[in-house]
Amino acid sequence: MLKKISLLFVLLSGVFWGSSPLFVSYLTELGFDSFQCTAIRIVLAAPLLHICLLISGRSNYKMPIKAFAYLAICGVGSVLTMCVCYYCSMTLTSAAVSAVLLYTSPIFVMIMSVIFFKERFTVKKGTALLLAVIGCALTSGIIGGLTGSVLGVVFGILSGFAYSLYGIFSTFALRLGVSPLACTTFSFTFAAIAALFITNPISLVSEIIAFSGEPLKILILPLFSICTAIIPYMLYTVGLTNVKPDIAAIAASTEPVVCALIGVFILNQSISVFQVIGIALVISAIVILNLNISKSKKSAE
Repeated sequence: MLKKISLLFVLLSGVFWGSSPLFVSYLTELGFDSFQCTAIRIVLAAPLLHICLLISGRSNYKMPIKAFAYLAICGVGSVLTMCVCYYCSMTLTSAAVSAVLLYTSPIFVMIMSVIFFKERFTVKKGTALLLAVIGCALTSGIIGGLTGSVLGVVFGILSGFAYSLYGIFSTFALRLGVSPLACTTFSFTFAAIAALFITNPISLVSEIIAFSGEPLKILILPLFSICTAIIPYMLYTVGLTNVKPDIAAIAASTEPVVCALIGVFILNQSISVFQVIGIALVISAIVILNLNISKSKKSAE
């Protein structure tokens, strides 16, 4: 039961991550660029997470020194780097290409899980992985024409690699006794510090102050951070306590499915037959993973 609930948390994390187009589209209309969106998302999340951590208990701040190294990698190497590379890839290629390249992460997680956690590469994992990758490609719309620069493709692959690092190194931190909330909080703290160096804080604050007379526009900033950063990362990290990193990485690929649905029903974008097939394949991969967990539990019993 715990494994199924944890898997649900991972699936929901993908749903919240998939809500990003709603916020990014609106913020772009307000004049914010991709780097500023990244900084807003991360910098606002860090203090809000610390408030939650303090409320849950100061004991959460007690952790081995070694854990900070893992959390620094999660923050700078994964959270921040993934966002930067993803947006750069999107700028140099297209949203479709960058999205599918981001979801090469399960491949990296699968490889690292075999190396670091001695996981077995089963037939079901391989089947689910294949379905998820093909499904993401179809859902993102990459089939039907691929255009863009080589550098953009490189950034896209790097975003997928950076994304995979969170599942691996947060697992290391969790095994050292770090709570899921503390893991997420300190990952974003390191990412927020680094984010200040990739954008002009003074210019960003000036643009935000310009909307001071319009509370709804100001409110969208913390909502963007909460819905696309705090909630999904907390759900994903909690899910990792009972779901293996390679399975979690595939299950979280619900994100491009949600992006496609939001595009069609909210942003009034068209959807192709290929994308419908892609959604079906991703859902099939999730079902296969769920059956795999159930069977493992029965075998253990």
